[in-house]
Amino acid sequence: MGERIQEVSVLGVGYSFHTRGHHTIQRDGLKNYLIRLQTEGQAQLLVDNQLKTLTAGDLMIYAPGQPYELKVLPVTRDTLAQSASGDYYVFCEGPWIDEWWRKQPRNFPFRITLDEGLLSIWRLLIAEKRRVWDEIDEISGNHLRSLCLALDRLILTSSQDSRGNAAIAYKVKHFIEQNATTNFSLEEVAEYAGLSVSRIVHLFKATFGQTIIEYAIDVRLAIASERIRLTSMPLEQVAETSGFRNYCYFSRIFRARYKVSPRQYRNAA
Repeated sequence: MGERIQEVSVLGVGYSFHTRGHHTIQRDGLKNYLIRLQTEGQAQLLVDNQLKTLTAGDLMIYAPGQPYELKVLPVTRDTLAQSASGDYYVFCEGPWIDEWWRKQPRNFPFRITLDEGLLSIWRLLIAEKRRVWDEIDEISGNHLRSLCLALDRLILTSSQDSRGNAAIAYKVKHFIEQNATTNFSLEEVAEYAGLSVSRIVHLFKATFGQTIIEYAIDVRLAIASERIRLTSMPLEQVAETSGFRNYCYFSRIFRARYKVSPRQYRNAA
């Protein structure tokens, strides 16, 4: 007989998006593990007994007993695109998670690339937990194991990818992911990377096979599609806070990508 897979339980999972002030505090410590990935904007979380600002790509994992505090500052319409906070999270427990946690030192927050494969696993886990009447715990558990192992791989890759052209290209990629909802310029990207505009444009295209602008649009569309599916935000506000300054333009490229209008996409979700 094969080795029995250790038990793991998904207690809660989802995507949170805050445009208003929010404050949660558990000074006595969490009762289970919390895996949280900041995907948009910024939020303050308790790290080593101090509130630290996390931005897109920052991963935090809390073990049972660790104190927890989350603070999202209120934002205005003028700062909404830059300051609103979005994150994926999962609360979990079980022997498998205990063993996974102990396998290696874990220093957080850790900056990772917002990998679409990772986010897809997270969405599958959310979808399974939403099946109130026919959720299968084994499927949820398998998704969670896949998520944890994918996080380990991204952490390892991020740690190793610290030199050379690939490191610069990934640095630019992270800048785009962090600033996609703003109207950044190629000059700002080049200044961030410490290279000329022509050099960074060539390097990014050679590494990822698409231009900086094309990738920014991909990220903005991914952000918009999440907000359409997972929030009740008006569609015009979705467009604005996802980095599109013109709703007609947003609607046109959204339809080109998803083959339906934003409203049809929401109705089908």
